[in-house]
Amino acid sequence: MKRFLIVDDHFIVRTGLCVLIREEFMQVEIEECRDGDSAWTKIQGSAYDLVILDISMPSTDTFSLLKKIFLLRRGQKILILTMSSEDVYARKYLDLGVKGFINKEAGPAEIRKAMVSILNNKRYLSSRMQDKLTTEVLEGKTQNPFESLSARELEIMNHLIDGKNVSETAHILSLHISTVSTHKANIMHKLGVSNIIELSKMVQMF
Repeated sequence: MKRFLIVDDHFIVRTGLCVLIREEFMQVEIEECRDGDSAWTKIQGSAYDLVILDISMPSTDTFSLLKKIFLLRRGQKILILTMSSEDVYARKYLDLGVKGFINKEAGPAEIRKAMVSILNNKRYLSSRMQDKLTTEVLEGKTQNPFESLSARELEIMNHLIDGKNVSETAHILSLHISTVSTHKANIMHKLGVSNIIELSKMVQMF
């Protein structure tokens, strides 16, 4: 029997994923939670064949959560399913150890394909993203300005463009306000923007 853990703060997303999983697999056990703390508690106590995780949830330090998961369960299969841009975030999260990254706008067939691929020990990216990464490798360069950011900087950026201020972001990630402020300044410098509005527009255009 396959065991799945769905981690997403939206009930409708969890419900839809449950339907897809049960249509694809004959015998499954599915557990759900809506934030990183709940996910960590469940993963500490149970082994799952696949964890499906959003990277933008309230009160969740996704970067630290993933590091803890992989320290505890080195081979844990994780599929990121998120509204966050695949172009901006996918490579960094793959580098952290996740097995797949897919946008929530993907159709049911692609989500099923991603789950099956990962369960068969393969990585999964959309065909468009695979082509993009292949082109970058062949040309020996990337057109992605966000590649200059660390995984932590990407996570902080994600919270900032989601409307969180420095203090709120520091609280969510259990960091000092000064640390987040320093990361914010580095993000702005690396991307050549001067405020959050410009940063948000840059992410939306990429």
